[in-house]
Amino acid sequence: MGKILVTSFTLLVSLIFTIGESRVNYNGYKVLRINATQNRAFNALKNLFIQDEMDFWSPPSRVAPTDILVSPIRVRPFRTFLDTIGAPYEILIDNVDYEIEYERLNYLASSELRTSEMNWEAYQRLETIHGWMDSLAEKYPSMVSVFHVGNSTEGRPLKVLKISTGEARADKPAVWLDGGIHARVTYIANELITQATRYRNQRLTDAYDWYINPVMNPDGYEYTQVDRLWRKTRSGPRPVLGGFLGWCRGVDPNRNWDFQWAGKGTSRNPCSQIYHGPNAASEPEVQAIQEFVLERKDQIKLFLTFHSYSQILLLPWGYDEVRTDDHDDLMRVGTKAIKTLESVHGTKYTAGNTAEILYAAAGGSHDWAKGAAGIKFAYCYELRDTGNRGFVLPADQIIPSGEETFAAVQSMAEDILEYIKPEEEQTTVPVDGAVTEAGQKLYQKPL
Repeated sequence: MGKILVTSFTLLVSLIFTIGESRVNYNGYKVLRINATQNRAFNALKNLFIQDEMDFWSPPSRVAPTDILVSPIRVRPFRTFLDTIGAPYEILIDNVDYEIEYERLNYLASSELRTSEMNWEAYQRLETIHGWMDSLAEKYPSMVSVFHVGNSTEGRPLKVLKISTGEARADKPAVWLDGGIHARVTYIANELITQATRYRNQRLTDAYDWYINPVMNPDGYEYTQVDRLWRKTRSGPRPVLGGFLGWCRGVDPNRNWDFQWAGKGTSRNPCSQIYHGPNAASEPEVQAIQEFVLERKDQIKLFLTFHSYSQILLLPWGYDEVRTDDHDDLMRVGTKAIKTLESVHGTKYTAGNTAEILYAAAGGSHDWAKGAAGIKFAYCYELRDTGNRGFVLPADQIIPSGEETFAAVQSMAEDILEYIKPEEEQTTVPVDGAVTEAGQKLYQKPL
């Protein structure tokens, strides 16, 4: 009898584990795009946002659409609620699972044509990305090196790629780039190497050390194989009201940095998508990157972090509607960069202070880079698109998005060189005139 009970218990645990790790199904989930320009509608949505009642893909705004993911059981009452508060809306994505499944089937259908080598025709697994980084260091040992800067909660390595040519010196300026689920960051790394090796164009790798962390949240990235829309880390689980309301995993890594932590646009609820964590830099991923950047804070002149979506270039500060003292300098470089970006495929971006054009979000990495590390030029790119596909951007947009983003990054790097010259040689960064000069100067058609 005891043996039967033990066997039954083992089977039950196995079943629970299997169910817990099976692919999350979003069949029937819809994304509604809401116009909240009227005070009544805006205030009602803001209350929902604060209470963590819904999954907001974009926060309440009077000047931009608000996108919300709605489960099948809540679609009808939520639409009634929107009618009641007088908020016009449209169905942006009719069935989210269809978009996810379409992406997955395309990936599987093309698997026979692909090898395990890195490519930009699909979103790659972490193992492929890390293997590609290591292979670059082996192939180009004088140009590329890989740093293992720490481990995630679940023990996955955090790797940073360094690309540099020319003279090696301690005071050589540097650029930092990081991403999460965005293949565009690895695309930029690949283009830097291609420019330097195939086209013999080493201007930017001679001028800068490039530090690139393609996957800052490796646990969350891998967990998207189970839940395609997962955005947090995988730490925990943590109790809600002492466990009375359950337990939830993860922290929003872009609310966890040690600058203005736990402020506006964050949540103390462990189940929230914007949970700021139990304390600043509680996540080992954030701790490791903070330490790595701080060791090089005098060297790093440009800090770029890549997210999705909205097609916006965000400037500090994000913690509140406050501008930095050098806001105009950042806007000059940023405005020229997004014009250069637009020249590649016609994609339009907006640039501005995070809290002013999007929403307040404390504890973000570009705020930390500016406020804690003292890096003058710190930005956050919210990449394609503007919501039509949202967080399930098709893989066929990786390359065009990478091409235009690479041109924008080159523009920034070129312009910032003017700021870091000796004082007597410094010049003002141009805004008008040759809009795409910096990008076109170095940009080659990718292979």
